Amino acid sequence: MPVAAQQPPPPPPAVTASDKAELGAADKAAKAKDWAGALARYQAAARATPSPQAQLGAANALYQLGRLGEAYEAYDEAQRDYGAKLSGGEKGLVAARLKELAGKTGWLSVRVNETGAQVDVDTQSLGTSPVPALVRVPVGTHDVKITKPGFVTFANRAEVTADGKAVVDATMAREATAGHVSVQATEPLRVMVDGVDVGGTPWEGDLPAGAHEIAGRSSTANALPQKITLNAGDRTTVSLVVAETAAHLQVRTSDGKGVIYVDGAVKAEGAFAADVSPGQHTVAVTREGYERFDKTFTLAPHETAAETVTLTPVAAQVTSGTAERAFEGIYGGLGLTGLFGVGGQGTELETGCATLGATSCQTPNPLGGGAFGYVGWTWNPVGFELLLGGSGDTVQQTAHFSGNAPSSSTALPISTPARDEKFTFARFGGLAALRVRASFQTGPIRGTFAGGLGFAYKEMIMKRDATATDGSGRKNTYVPDSLAYSSPAITLEGAAQLRVSQTVAIALGLEVWADNASVWGNNASPPSVQHNFLLARNSTPAQIPTPQYHFASGSQIFLGPFLGMQFGP
Repeated sequence: MPVAAQQPPPPPPAVTASDKAELGAADKAAKAKDWAGALARYQAAARATPSPQAQLGAANALYQLGRLGEAYEAYDEAQRDYGAKLSGGEKGLVAARLKELAGKTGWLSVRVNETGAQVDVDTQSLGTSPVPALVRVPVGTHDVKITKPGFVTFANRAEVTADGKAVVDATMAREATAGHVSVQATEPLRVMVDGVDVGGTPWEGDLPAGAHEIAGRSSTANALPQKITLNAGDRTTVSLVVAETAAHLQVRTSDGKGVIYVDGAVKAEGAFAADVSPGQHTVAVTREGYERFDKTFTLAPHETAAETVTLTPVAAQVTSGTAERAFEGIYGGLGLTGLFGVGGQGTELETGCATLGATSCQTPNPLGGGAFGYVGWTWNPVGFELLLGGSGDTVQQTAHFSGNAPSSSTALPISTPARDEKFTFARFGGLAALRVRASFQTGPIRGTFAGGLGFAYKEMIMKRDATATDGSGRKNTYVPDSLAYSSPAITLEGAAQLRVSQTVAIALGLEVWADNASVWGNNASPPSVQHNFLLARNSTPAQIPTPQYHFASGSQIFLGPFLGMQFGP
């Protein structure tokens, strides 16, 4: 009989140019100590064309990343599959690393009685069962979690010793989807579950989770139906009450209207009469526009209880838990508001950019915020109140000087040298005002408008930073003394309020605050020639005259949204 010729082993797959490029990129990442990037590229190269370089590179990357268990397995695979192809230095490295990692890791075996279960160790996925027989993990305590739809989650801990082996045997138990019911009666009855005869008493069995009706009957008696709600895993006992021992309950309304509830379930409209089991029962009667009636009855066997209910109309309509209030009495409120300037601040850059000798000026409106509170007395629907508020705002404006001298010698400071100037204006102060407030409301929503006159006081500061643009590197900061002004003030408010109780409302609306910076006080800094640009070292300072600067002028109008609360009456 001829002997079959032995087939030579298949040649190893050829390493393509793309594989070499992937290995080169992996080596480059390893030299840069980008171990995560190196690992990804070594693994990609190994999947495409297995090689000792890719396997050993992946093992080294895992070692550097601190993934000790995976590193042990990777070095072990490199020694097992490519030992003959490794250089002497590589063999020594693999042997040293295996010896080192053997003292830092051990084997973990997770055995699951169900296939397709998700297995996680320390939040790291091992895949779905069955998982590898042995997994190398670091020495210490490890949390094992196994999940599968329809089964109770398995959780356990494993203690892994150096180069030792820990085994976790997981038995998955199915989740309960039903409850267990036992039915008893004082005499033989056929048990009816949701209208279906399931057998005689005593009876017990599993029922799906949810609502069920249990009743009983025989040739001579009936048992009152009882409703139960089962949760998965519940165990419940139902005692059926034969009608011969039942109590009797009668409820009717005086006008035949109103919904009657017995033990939380709707039973009738206007009148109800039926046998009930002995014990405690709750009765409720409701009707729109009338107060709710509630009463509890405790009935003995054969006892009859009768109740005639006269519903009482609701005296005052209640909407969303907040009764209509009387518009009379003391009230107050508070709020926080954003403030957005309208029409500019009236600074020197806004009103006299060219007079300053500037080529151009950027003058945005000021922005700020404030807080306020008020207290007053209201009569339906108008009240009078005192408002106290505080606010602050700021703005940055800029001027550009080209370096070309102006034709008029009256323009100060002169346009030279070429420079950029940044002005920072800040203002803070307060106002007091007497206001009139009108309010109207529907249910929980109230609309309100307020307005009045008062007095405002404001402090202002300015800072100018100048930077030469002619290449000299000169800079100058000019901070004059603060200024203050006072003036009449106007305040307006419109808001919608949501009442959360009889005396508390949350308000959202719009505030307008206005005053005038040119009435009383000083709104401009005096001119000075003492503020210079500082030249570069070994150069001569050139004085830059500083003209009078108006921090603000004319009407100052702010509006913005506010959020607040109002209290009473």
